[in-house]
Amino acid sequence: MAKTDGSIPYRRSARIQARIPVILSGTLADGKPFKEETYVITVSKFGGRLKTEIPLKVGAQVKLQPRNRSDSAPFRVVWVGRKDTSRSGEIGVEYIKLSSLLGVSFPG
Repeated sequence: MAKTDGSIPYRRSARIQARIPVILSGTLADGKPFKEETYVITVSKFGGRLKTEIPLKVGAQVKLQPRNRSDSAPFRVVWVGRKDTSRSGEIGVEYIKLSSLLGVSFPG
């Protein structure tokens, strides 16, 4: 999430454009489990942005598993793209515990 010093917003970490196939899974607010094959489109040290058909809400906890690996990690949804905008169908997620699960390591 962007931070500000009072005038200009800045990011906590650089973003890298990517196309990482993942399995997104979790439980919806109504208790129904879901699983979707999708892809991450941007990666940062703290999380990423991905495409999804699942109607998730900010604060939801989800699990991401790269399709070519057996390990996974929990993430928190931190933003949801607004309907009828270029970000519709996208969500921003952040690691609950920092990791390099998505295959990108950032310094410091």
